[in-house]
Amino acid sequence: MKTYEVTVRRDGRWWMVGVPELDGVTQARRLDEVERMAREYIAVSTDVPLSKVAVEVVGIEAGGRDLLEAKTLVEALRRRAKDLEALVAELTRQVASALTDVDVPVRDVSSVLGVSHQRVSQLAQSAVGDDGAPTAQAVRQARREFAHDLVVDLGDGRSVQLVEVRTAKSARAKKAIAGQRTRRNADRTVRRTAAPRKRRGRAPLGQAG
Repeated sequence: MKTYEVTVRRDGRWWMVGVPELDGVTQARRLDEVERMAREYIAVSTDVPLSKVAVEVVGIEAGGRDLLEAKTLVEALRRRAKDLEALVAELTRQVASALTDVDVPVRDVSSVLGVSHQRVSQLAQSAVGDDGAPTAQAVRQARREFAHDLVVDLGDGRSVQLVEVRTAKSARAKKAIAGQRTRRNADRTVRRTAAPRKRRGRAPLGQAG
């Protein structure tokens, strides 16, 4: 089976389906028809059975925008979101179990985790007799997961990486600490460089001149 690359471009009310290797074009009304129309066109043009033809869509353009790149990014982010949801669920369960084990009231655990107290009870019950990873391990896993979040690869080889997420309060605190360190360093520099001036004494009476 041979695979042909296919490009798709919006033209009026139609999707123009190009097959560069054959220098040919067909069309489709909807995107979900593109692969079938392309395979049928290639099979007829090359006189081979339809079952021997495969296609790969390498570009979808509409209004000057690359829709395939956007589609790929959305699908990747959706998969990543599922992974993160599973991680959050596991971490929430571990923390709920750990706090209830040390007799923290259920409603207080609810405030910490941002879930209902009924949900806290369910989480704690689900962790009874569980030999899963302890809270510390779940936290380490979360930190490892977020250490590289989020990297988005762009089509031109560039990438955007989200290095850290922090609240406005923590950002202000870090800025204040940095400012205090800067001022302390400046004060030390001034004290080291500012040597005391020697006062010139007067000559005793009778020795002047």
